[in-house]
Amino acid sequence: MKLQVSQIKSGGLTLVYEPDGLADPAVDIVLVHGIGGHPVRSWTCRDEGQTPMTPITPTNSSSTRSRRLRKAPPVTQLRRSNSEPLLVKENGLASRSRSLLRKASFKSSSRLRLADFPGPSDESLNTDVYWPLDFLPSSCPNSRIFMWGYHTLVVDQKPLRLQGDIFAHASELLLELASTRVALGTRARPMVFVAHSTGGILVKEALRLADNERDGPLKEVLLSTSAVIFLSCPHRATDNYSLGDAIKSMASVTLPIDSNDPVLQQLCGANSIEAELGRQTFFRLWNDYNFKVKTFQEAVFPCHRDSELQPDMTLRRSASFIGDPRENAQTIGALHENICKFSSMEDPGYQCLASSLVEFVQDEEERRHIATPRETECFQAIMGRQPAPRESHPATSYPGTCLWLYNLYDFQAWHHRSGPNANKVLWIRGESGCGKTILLRSLRRMLNRQWEPAGGSIIWTTAEGSNTSVPIPGISDQQQDISPAQVYRNILAQLFHQDPGLRKALLSLYNHPQTDRQAFDDGQIVSFFADYYVKQKINTPVRRTFIIVEIPDDAGSVFVEDIISRLSQLAQNSDFSICVASAYHPEIEQPDAISIPMHLRNTDDILRYVNLNLIAEWEERNQTVMMIGQKSGGVFLWAEIVVNILNAAITEGATQELVEYTLEEVPGDLHGLYEWMLGTLNETERAESLILFQWVMVAAEPMRLNDLFVAVRLTEPSPLGSWDRLGPLMALDVEMPFSMRDLRRLRNSQITSDTPDQFHSWLRARSIGLLELKSDDSQPLVNEPLGLQRVQPIHSSVRSFFLSGRGFSCLASKNSTIPSPLTAAEFIDISHYTLLKACLTYLNMRDFESLGHNHRSAAADNKSAGSLKVDTISWQQPTTVSSQRHLIMSSYPFLQYAVDNLLFHMLSPQYFRYFLPQNEILSTFSANKFRLWKRWTSLLGTYDPDAIVTRHTAQGRNTEPLLSSVFGARFRLERVLKTLGRLSTANNPPLAAKRKGISSPITPIAPAGGLTPKSSTREKGKEKEWKPRTPKFRLPPNLTLPIPTAVGGSLMSPLKMVPVNTTTPLQLGEPQYGNLEGGVGVGLAV
Repeated sequence: MKLQVSQIKSGGLTLVYEPDGLADPAVDIVLVHGIGGHPVRSWTCRDEGQTPMTPITPTNSSSTRSRRLRKAPPVTQLRRSNSEPLLVKENGLASRSRSLLRKASFKSSSRLRLADFPGPSDESLNTDVYWPLDFLPSSCPNSRIFMWGYHTLVVDQKPLRLQGDIFAHASELLLELASTRVALGTRARPMVFVAHSTGGILVKEALRLADNERDGPLKEVLLSTSAVIFLSCPHRATDNYSLGDAIKSMASVTLPIDSNDPVLQQLCGANSIEAELGRQTFFRLWNDYNFKVKTFQEAVFPCHRDSELQPDMTLRRSASFIGDPRENAQTIGALHENICKFSSMEDPGYQCLASSLVEFVQDEEERRHIATPRETECFQAIMGRQPAPRESHPATSYPGTCLWLYNLYDFQAWHHRSGPNANKVLWIRGESGCGKTILLRSLRRMLNRQWEPAGGSIIWTTAEGSNTSVPIPGISDQQQDISPAQVYRNILAQLFHQDPGLRKALLSLYNHPQTDRQAFDDGQIVSFFADYYVKQKINTPVRRTFIIVEIPDDAGSVFVEDIISRLSQLAQNSDFSICVASAYHPEIEQPDAISIPMHLRNTDDILRYVNLNLIAEWEERNQTVMMIGQKSGGVFLWAEIVVNILNAAITEGATQELVEYTLEEVPGDLHGLYEWMLGTLNETERAESLILFQWVMVAAEPMRLNDLFVAVRLTEPSPLGSWDRLGPLMALDVEMPFSMRDLRRLRNSQITSDTPDQFHSWLRARSIGLLELKSDDSQPLVNEPLGLQRVQPIHSSVRSFFLSGRGFSCLASKNSTIPSPLTAAEFIDISHYTLLKACLTYLNMRDFESLGHNHRSAAADNKSAGSLKVDTISWQQPTTVSSQRHLIMSSYPFLQYAVDNLLFHMLSPQYFRYFLPQNEILSTFSANKFRLWKRWTSLLGTYDPDAIVTRHTAQGRNTEPLLSSVFGARFRLERVLKTLGRLSTANNPPLAAKRKGISSPITPIAPAGGLTPKSSTREKGKEKEWKPRTPKFRLPPNLTLPIPTAVGGSLMSPLKMVPVNTTTPLQLGEPQYGNLEGGVGVGLAV
């Protein structure tokens, strides 16, 4: 749809072009003329061969008086911007004006003239070039074009006083734009403004008024603004002239009035504070909403015949330059009034303008880009086989906190992208537990509220490792598992659909031959991000992009410094606003980051929380609040736990003196507080708590409540007895099978929980509040049945407290069955042996007797995943094997975990990792006609040894690093699995049927024939005693292991052979803090 020129209204908003057959154009282009202009005349080039290069309207007063304006007789009624009839032709004579104009002037209405003549009906316009309709639809076919016009009334070369100024017209533009877009159902469609002369002041004022709105259609005008093009518009003051002088100079060109006329100055806002306010607001909105801005300047002709016009032209040219490199200012070879008039599509000025418009339209089309099948494959290769990153947001909210951040000057400079900190990384650093995650959640909530309606993008990634507990001496758990590849992978994946340049580069990399077509390996991701992407100039069609990276507190300083350095490069070469949160690390100095030490600034938040939640009512309550705030040292988690303990004591009747005594005795650090809390448990409770924390801290993944309940029941109450007797082979000491009904009677019968609710209460009591339930989904826990939630520590500091050995030491201090000279690594290894034994015991239960009876041969296994036969369920159709297997796995708690993570617990201990006991594993899995082997592989879904190893070495699996060539376990495991697969499919009866008794030194179930060691000369029924301190089952004291030299650094770092001390003893003495006197003991922390 294209209007005729004669149909364009002289005032108001007119839709002049809309593409036919296109349901949703990409953008709306709105053209706004300057004061005294016209929606047709201002943009029309007269048919005179070329655009006139001499000024049409002199600006001095004498020439203005000598020049007479002609008025062409209009065919249609002239109207104001509110569409009210202004002059009506009757019998060929002009009627008198309405009452409003009578008040404005006592002169005859025949002397009243409009600045918007000649009208569109003038016959001379028939051969003129009106580029918004003649050229622009061809250049930007996927856009709608609007013209905005407004009136300026003039009498005897003098503008009327009682008429709206340019700021009133800006309000009209905003209101009509909003109402029109609502009526057309296109409130969120991107807009591009094209403003000429003082029309730029009008557009800036309209955006400022929209910014004052909280929400609604008026606000959406600002949120939808994609770009603004200024054609010789006033932006700033010059060395010798003010901004008002530039506005007056431009207005006197578009409206042939003396620039010193006071009414003209009032109409164009030359001396108004709104002009300066609009200028400042526009800069802020430009930085905030990151819309595109393009400026065009008029040309200055030094040899012009009228030299007295030279200062005005220089002023207008200088004032039309914003002074920001993002505007990429260009010059059009025309004077002020003709800079927006083009004679042909080959006109250099039009080509410059059209190229900018086409670029802006293409950017908006890119935002709608639909991925091709090849791009989808590439995106999946970036994500790899690991799930999408999950946000580690705490469930608890703390109203009124974190507001101090938004008032900081450094934060405002980062947020508004202003000043020297515009392209720096915001680094929030602080001690563990000071509330960094709470602050990041508050920040994201604020950014979502502000930028989601504007089409902003917020990228969140957490630098989490695999959460495995494979300790390498001298390196904490989080340090060895965290990789920058995961952070870079998540950022690239979330930028893939919004950055066309990134998409093109990754597709090129994906099309190159590679070993794995399913996923980019970590080396490729790190190399691409660090060596290529962050060094490129990045330009995305998204208005604002925020990247938030949360780094665990246990990450090493090398890792943190590497991440911040790479992200700083990314921020310098893009418009991305990047925020990183990590531990304090005072040794790191990063000049390209805005450092905010959180634990030094959140004291007010802690005092506010304590004051609102402490239930004490005595007179010196404020003193108690101050004591808690001062002792917390900026650690919010410490204050929260202490307030809960004191509230429990006050509820039980504790006095002020007892509460203050307790507060003095509580350690001031988090780990000391945890140790003090665990010290309130008695000996029996500590033994139960030890089993609970072994599973939670050493498990391959966060366990569901129902799974953990079965796992605790399966765990041997005193595993150290088996350790002293059998050493590492205790993990393969599988007992006689029993049923689920016998489980409560045989194992941990003192745990009387029978329902998920009872077990949850037991868990809270034994963990002293250090464990909590978290749902897999973002839905509240109340919407999910109890038992499906996962049990996790309340904070990462709890995990580091136990994996460092201090937590386990506290729980084992009064346990007589645990030998004192145990090292931290040995204790974690013993935990893995215990958990592996629990998995094997569960698979050996009588409830799964029918599993594995239909074990197929290797040849048959290549055709299908296998078959299962359980009770009356038929497993004949291969297409339903997977679904039926899933049914079995989901019907029994803990079964899925035992099947998926059996190898993880087998390979995690150091001894099994380096010296895998192949013969003992063969004996255990082949016993009783390969019972364990058939059950495990049937539930795993494959009997092929190669497929089993491939599955466990897939990227993202927790067993992948354990099967690397560093440890050498993969070769030994493959040999064991191939032997089991070959013997289990043999048709000959097992040789074990000819012998009786126990051929394995550790298992009471009869193994298959041919697997008993020839050197075994033990008599029947006798077991070989194992001495725990013999070198046979211990690593050498100074074993040389390959460990990355840059702990937590890039995966590209070389490996270096360094000596590792494996004999550092774990002190298992009395805890530093015992029970409190006066009754404030076990019940407080529960």
